[in-house]
Amino acid sequence: MEKIIRASCRVYGHLLIFYPGDFRRRFGAEMEQLFEELMDDDAQRGPIAITSLWRSALWELLSVAVPLRLQNAAVIAGALSLIASSILFLAFFRAVT
Repeated sequence: MEKIIRASCRVYGHLLIFYPGDFRRRFGAEMEQLFEELMDDDAQRGPIAITSLWRSALWELLSVAVPLRLQNAAVIAGALSLIASSILFLAFFRAVT
């Protein structure tokens, strides 16, 4: 079980990259510490508790990190560019076939 806890903490630490840099610098260490403490507590309660913690962590990633990232104009411009390029490619591909 100890390996699962350590691996989970490493993976969670890597997932923090999805948060904006200033947010990570301000809260990242605390977030990692809290996740590790929760993981240690949940490991004693079993796999369902660990799964529940991961579900919460991933939901937070989607509900907090993604909106914070989308506030960045460069990210929005890049996403719109990707969508426009994809639409043009699909239109071209459809016209050729």
